[in-house]
Amino acid sequence: MEELRVEVLRRLAERALKDLEEAYKRIPDMDNGKTYLWRGKERVRLMLNILKEVQDDAI
Repeated sequence: MEELRVEVLRRLAERALKDLEEAYKRIPDMDNGKTYLWRGKERVRLMLNILKEVQDDAI
């Protein structure tokens, strides 16, 4: 059951990262929102790394 939760979280984080990357590409360079999107991408990337470590440890 725990492995299933980790897998679902990993997939959600991957999808969020993909969405953030798409939004980042579409925002003009002069827009301050681009900085917030970049920070969000980095946070999601960190979450993915943690989830992958947890998944690897479970195996």
